[in-house]
Amino acid sequence: MDMNLPPVYLRSLFLTSLVSFLTPLLLVGSAIAGLIVMGLIPGLDGFSQWSSGSILSFLQTFGSGKALEGSLVIGGACGMVGALFDTYIFYRYSSFRRD
Repeated sequence: MDMNLPPVYLRSLFLTSLVSFLTPLLLVGSAIAGLIVMGLIPGLDGFSQWSSGSILSFLQTFGSGKALEGSLVIGGACGMVGALFDTYIFYRYSSFRRD
């Protein structure tokens, strides 16, 4: 394998990292939004507040007391893992092509 990375790989790496970063942010955001909407239903407001508080305290664990920083840390970790998987797939595909 030569040292020049093809533009196709760099584009794939960027898109994989971006999607892997945004996916947990969208999942957590939609879960909190769904719980807020669920809180508008009479009788479910206590469960909604407890659940959203639990999610926010979980995020605060990773963000030094700030839920937004925690979600960015989790998104960054997922983006890094996605980039590593994409690099592995590129390596395996290029090594199979040579054989």
